[in-house]
Amino acid sequence: MSTLSQTALVIGATGFIGKFLIAQLIKDHTRVFAICRNIDEQAPQLRHWLTQQNIDHQQLSFIQGDITQPELGLSPKDWKTLNEVNYLYNTSALFKWHLSMQQAQTVNVDGLTNLLQSVSKHCNLQRAIHLSGYMLTLDQHLQKAGIYREHIEKTDWSKIYDTLGAYEASKIQGHYNWIKQADLLDIPWTVIHPATVIGDEVTGEIPASQPITTLIQQLQQRKMNALPGTSKHSLPLVSVTMLVNAMVYASKDPQTIKQEILVANPEQISLQTLVNIIAKSLEMNPPRHFISISLLKCILKWQWLANKLDMSAEMLNFIRTEQLDLRTFNQLNQQWKITPTELETTMQKTVEWVTQ
Repeated sequence: MSTLSQTALVIGATGFIGKFLIAQLIKDHTRVFAICRNIDEQAPQLRHWLTQQNIDHQQLSFIQGDITQPELGLSPKDWKTLNEVNYLYNTSALFKWHLSMQQAQTVNVDGLTNLLQSVSKHCNLQRAIHLSGYMLTLDQHLQKAGIYREHIEKTDWSKIYDTLGAYEASKIQGHYNWIKQADLLDIPWTVIHPATVIGDEVTGEIPASQPITTLIQQLQQRKMNALPGTSKHSLPLVSVTMLVNAMVYASKDPQTIKQEILVANPEQISLQTLVNIIAKSLEMNPPRHFISISLLKCILKWQWLANKLDMSAEMLNFIRTEQLDLRTFNQLNQQWKITPTELETTMQKTVEWVTQ
């Protein structure tokens, strides 16, 4: 493990993963700078949250900025303050269904170019860690969608956006863009591909914007009368606790330079088991029947019904039958020793957080 002292710049600092990452970095005695788009509102909220976690935040500073703005919207004085930054963590993303191609690309693709170019100009980065997604590890899925992994420049991105939806397509395009830009700028990079994130292992905390929260609310409001897919389908999971630990360990490990790491709980459960756990926590009966994903996608083209069910055809892409390839993470974790998540216990806590 690297013993180099970290001074970290965190993008997406007040998001779900960003704030838990900052909490872990501070616990590790890291000096942290957080970029916020609305510093007057977001900085006090994050400081208050850290205080509630009994975390001393004297090592945390806030700077107002936006990755879509030239030079991130920072002044020369701001960049002088950030001169000591040597680690960059990007947890930012525009996450929403039914985005336009331009909306998604502005943040999730072009924003990454702007971020890396701006930071590399003013800071001497030892590592740039980017949070991507587990769909990038599913080779057959990418190939079927028309993505040429070995010759990414041949990919017809307009077609990909039409096929997969703007959010997933922009995350895929952004991933390849991150690696390309980091290599051009000679920045050592690491990409973390998280599974679908569930709540904190201690409190179950999770925000309303997360897909798991939506799933819990759909069941609670009796909007899910049948399970998408089959008994073999699953929604790969990782707790936010396990994820941020992996990000911090990966940043210090020289083996992870120019590496992509899929981070998910070693033991996974089927979507049916997951829904049963949620239903049991809600003290209600789970749905017993299944509905074809392709049929459900057709049904959800009726926007009125999609809104009523609080579902989008885009979200169904993330329900999979493939086995996750966790060999890289498991090998690295022999040194890191991150404890696997008790999925049932953590999901029960997540449900409790959402319903309260």
